[in-house]
Amino acid sequence: RWPLENARNDTVSLVELKPKTGRYHQLRRHMAWVRGCPLLGDKSYDGGGLAKTLRNEGFYLCSNKVTLEHPFYHTRTPAGKKEWDLNKRKITKEMESLDGNSHITEEEDGTILIHCEIDLPAKFGEVEVVTHSDKIK
Repeated sequence: RWPLENARNDTVSLVELKPKTGRYHQLRRHMAWVRGCPLLGDKSYDGGGLAKTLRNEGFYLCSNKVTLEHPFYHTRTPAGKKEWDLNKRKITKEMESLDGNSHITEEEDGTILIHCEIDLPAKFGEVEVVTHSDKIK
């Protein structure tokens, strides 16, 4: 049980963030400074206080779903495009058989995308919030 001094209204929320680009500490800074809700376990932006009790539990930020343009098949080089055109069914089938959480698609405009997804780590469901009246003294 961890008392959380900086949790708004004694509440911790699971938030889905969908950044379009990646900037250094972008999500961490935005949540802490703009939204006033620092991420759990963030040693740089948690605000200190009793939030420090979660610092040793690891950082509560996980990229569990990603979509990227394929670095070879999507290139404008003839070799990548040719290999994709010749082997797209085989490549698609192999990708899906890896773990069931990854697949590759071709968009209408010819963009080749890789989609990967994992389950959230167990610790995301294990956080128990203690109200201010239950704080450890």
